[in-house]
Amino acid sequence: MKPRILIVDNEIDTQKQLRHPLELANFSVKCIQDGSDAINYILETIPDVILFDIVLPTMDGLELYRIMSRHHRTRHIPTVILSEQASVEDRIVALELGVDDYIEKPFTAREVVLRCRAVHRRSNGFLNQLVEEKIFLDQLKIDSSKRQVFCAGDEVSLTKTEFNLLICLVKSPNRVFARETLLEQILPPDTPRSSRRTVDTHINRLRHKLGAEGKHIQTVHGIGYRYQ
Repeated sequence: MKPRILIVDNEIDTQKQLRHPLELANFSVKCIQDGSDAINYILETIPDVILFDIVLPTMDGLELYRIMSRHHRTRHIPTVILSEQASVEDRIVALELGVDDYIEKPFTAREVVLRCRAVHRRSNGFLNQLVEEKIFLDQLKIDSSKRQVFCAGDEVSLTKTEFNLLICLVKSPNRVFARETLLEQILPPDTPRSSRRTVDTHINRLRHKLGAEGKHIQTVHGIGYRYQ
């Protein structure tokens, strides 16, 4: 079965530019112009990859992503932003939210195809490691197949990036992970070097969301982090 890719962009030229190259790359392509229509389609069909612009009518792209990330059926979907708003700060905000990649307009169709393949491959590889696995650590319960996390029985809402970071740590308790190693797990390889500080931001947010269980994520000064 062909992987399904959804393009959410109100520029018809962008849709035309990408549809044929993506179809040649063996994707099944659907195009939607509005964020509100897109979220209904996403919840109904669960695409394999989503490409979206930030500037959309009715609902902007980041709000669309926030809604997706709150739903356990859609929070795992690989996402790529296509946008003219491509300053380093914009990219960092998007990546901190958990978006998988960020491509600046104007772009080449080949670049988009390659990046879509990459995020789809990374996501498939990560999900294949998590099938039907449940992890129990003290008051922490992780249901990997549903990408749900519970602390003392209460569900904790994590972004895709926070979830991937937590899984990386808890699957190898006591192992010390360098920041660079963790970044390889949660950010695309061409992420601006200035955003490397984001791993600390993600760790701080993750600790806060986990409450008392957050104490198990320990800082190893000068190196990185471990779960103990």
